[in-house]
Amino acid sequence: MVDPLNQTRLLRRACGFYALLTVAALAWVRLRTGGWMPTSFLAGDVIASLAWGLATAVVVLILSSVLMRSNRAFQWLARELHGVLGKVDITTAASLAISSAIGEELFFRAAMQPVLGYGLTSVLFGLLHVGPNRRYLVWTVSAIAVGFALGGILLATGNVLGAILAHGLINFINLLRIGRRHTHDTGAQAA
Repeated sequence: MVDPLNQTRLLRRACGFYALLTVAALAWVRLRTGGWMPTSFLAGDVIASLAWGLATAVVVLILSSVLMRSNRAFQWLARELHGVLGKVDITTAASLAISSAIGEELFFRAAMQPVLGYGLTSVLFGLLHVGPNRRYLVWTVSAIAVGFALGGILLATGNVLGAILAHGLINFINLLRIGRRHTHDTGAQAA
């Protein structure tokens, strides 16, 4: 089990990283456009963006639930992530989900995608999700696929809010699943 002090330290580091990523995104936008706010934040079709974001989150969450129950590689990944995170409470899940969704989507979708394009940005987003060995490849490939879905929301609607919503919901629910599900699995395996 992960020590609560270590989990607090991990949470602070993660939120700090995502805060820096947000600042980098806003600085990139400022250098590129002269404005502080990405145009895709309020431009485009906000309602369609949020609707696509919600629909994307539902589809990804259903797929991830099925894969975590039926696929060995995804089961292994969930156990590994649980080993790093330990039991994840609602506050921790929400903090990580919100900070990662805002930081990554502002950086990859709002700042990078207009410059590097949809495909390259989606791949680079996935490459941010690389683990220490080949067994984590399933996480990287999944993140690339989700990156294409999130980038597609921006591409289709001209607005980044749906990508932020989808990213946040996916991370929030999956962090809770990983933190709670494998607490029980670990105990059952040890008995």
